[in-house]
Amino acid sequence: MGKMMTKNSQSITKLVHSIVSSNISYEHSLLLGYANLSALARIIKKRIEKQGIRVTEEAVVSALKRYRAFKKYEELDSFKVLSKSNVTIITDALKMVFKNDKAEEIIESGMKISDKIIHLSKTTNALTLVTYGLSKTEALKHFSKYRLQLLEIKDGLTLIVIHSPAEILNTPGCIELIYRFISAAGINIEDTSSTYTDTLIVVKDEDASKAFEEISFLINYSKEKLREQ
Repeated sequence: MGKMMTKNSQSITKLVHSIVSSNISYEHSLLLGYANLSALARIIKKRIEKQGIRVTEEAVVSALKRYRAFKKYEELDSFKVLSKSNVTIITDALKMVFKNDKAEEIIESGMKISDKIIHLSKTTNALTLVTYGLSKTEALKHFSKYRLQLLEIKDGLTLIVIHSPAEILNTPGCIELIYRFISAAGINIEDTSSTYTDTLIVVKDEDASKAFEEISFLINYSKEKLREQ
C-alpha cells in the first residue's frame, strides 16, 4: 500500500478550491446553497486521497465553507450589476459563418439586408452573422451571388440578450457568472459575444426557454443576495 502524506490546512484549502472550481456542478451547488457539505466533502476527500494525500472530512468541509465565503465576496460586485440587468429574447435566428478572406464583400452584402442582421463579429479566421426573420433558403440565395466561402449555416436558433448597466464594463465576473448558470443547466451556447453593455448568447430553440429561465433566476437571485447584505 502506498504511503500517504499529510498536507497543512492552507495546502488542503488550495487543493479543494482547485477541485471545486474545475467542476461546475460542485461549484454551482455550493454557491447556490443546495449542496450537502458533508456529502460533497466525502466525494472530494476520495479524490484527494487518490493523490496519496491524507485529509479529514472536517478539513474538506472547512475548505468548502471558505471557498463559498470567498466566492460570495468576489461575486458581490457582479450581483450588483446583474440585479440591474434585464433579458430579452429574439426568436427565428439564423447563424452564418464565413471564411474571413472577403470581409469587405461579406459586410457589403450584409448591409443589403441590414434590417435582418442582429449581430456581426469577426476574428482572424471567420466572420459570423446572426440574423432573424431570414430563412436558410433566403440566406443562401442572397449570399450565394457573392461567391463567399460559407463555413457553417444553422437555423432553429434563439438569441438571448442580457442588457446591463454601464458598470458591467468595469466589473469582472459578470459574464462568467451568466455562462456558469447556463452551462450548469446543461445548455450548449452556440455563439456568444458582448457589445458595449449587452451580452449576446445564441442557443438552440429547444433550449431557449430554459436559458431564459436560468438567466432570469440569476437576476432575481442577485437581487435577493443584495437584500441580505
